[in-house]
Amino acid sequence: MSAKPGPLITRTTSGAGHIAVALAHWAGGHTVSEEELLRRIIKARADAHAEAVDEHQREARRAHKKATKLRRIASEDGGLVPAAQSDLNRAEHEARRHEAALEALGDFEIRDVDPGQIRHRRKRIAALRCTALTLPVAGVVVGSWLLDGVVLLVSTLGAVSVCWARGNTPFELTVRPVPAELLADSALLVLEPAEEEEGEAEPIEADDLGAWRTTLRRFVEHAVAQAHLERKGGVLAIDLLQRLQASGLHLDKAPDAFPAVLRSADIPVKKISVDGTKAFGVQYTELTSTLGRLPQLPVHLVPDLTQQPGESKPLPQASV
Repeated sequence: MSAKPGPLITRTTSGAGHIAVALAHWAGGHTVSEEELLRRIIKARADAHAEAVDEHQREARRAHKKATKLRRIASEDGGLVPAAQSDLNRAEHEARRHEAALEALGDFEIRDVDPGQIRHRRKRIAALRCTALTLPVAGVVVGSWLLDGVVLLVSTLGAVSVCWARGNTPFELTVRPVPAELLADSALLVLEPAEEEEGEAEPIEADDLGAWRTTLRRFVEHAVAQAHLERKGGVLAIDLLQRLQASGLHLDKAPDAFPAVLRSADIPVKKISVDGTKAFGVQYTELTSTLGRLPQLPVHLVPDLTQQPGESKPLPQASV
């Protein structure tokens, strides 16, 4: 008959088992929830998108500033030397390129995250933690080999003492809550799919597009509504830009780059014909479809329909 292990050995063995389970839980990355991993992935995407937008906006402003300076010199001096004209063409090309890049980037959209990405990120965390666990063991082995065997003896006694101290009390294997700073940074990024499917899609308010986009959308809506009263199908982008620049707005925009600016404000732009001129512009029917309603004029621009028969009154002019 074999003798039963003593209480000391039983307690130490039980503590070692609890510690091993806890280390495996931690090293496998199971303390990090899928919600936290999802938030990290989406936040990384949002940060990368914001960085790209900032870079293109910065480069576009720099190119527009250089082009505006060269145009001013040309108007003052009656022209540019070939080298300066090449610089102007290059600056305009760079401005168009960055405007196109901004249009392609658009606003940040939250897309579904592949579950494989979450598993991959958890495996990366597990690999780092397992590496961290091997470092103390490697240190004990190297110390015992290079210094003295006492290092191994002391380390073993320390591990046994920790196991005995843990005893029969298991660890509570929990998932770490999402850090407060991460929750604050990404709270607006993560959407609940159930709420999106159950609720009806709400229209995007113009104020959500930013101040300059709101102003531009309102101005275009007024101009297109006025053109419709004049029995025109729409307004050319170059005409819109000329009216805006006459009011002191968008002075740094070139005519060929302005359609991209309109698209970035969610204004539909296509090739249209107005008074026999075919160019990019905003069509009344397309704008109506985008707005989900008829383009409207403000009260002070609505024509007076109470005038007496035979009287004529000019149509009001659109304003910013």
